[in-house]
Amino acid sequence: MFTPYERRQLRLIEEWFEQDDPELARTLRSGPAKNPSSALQVIAVTVALALGLLGILTGAFMLIVSALIAGVIGGCMISSRRKQNNA
Repeated sequence: MFTPYERRQLRLIEEWFEQDDPELARTLRSGPAKNPSSALQVIAVTVALALGLLGILTGAFMLIVSALIAGVIGGCMISSRRKQNNA
């Protein structure tokens, strides 16, 4: 384990972090960041595909527009997740 001197130095570093950047200290204490669930992305893309297919089969313009909106939302969610994973 650590010697008393090392523990004292670690405590000083911890206090320095708490004073200098409390948000970083909280983040370090909470552990590694959890990955967000991809269930919402799958649901958004599935809804977009279902609305698009139904809109094409029935010829309903509103279903096609709704599919485009759901597709854009799903695409934004996917690109946002990729940016977070690459950063």
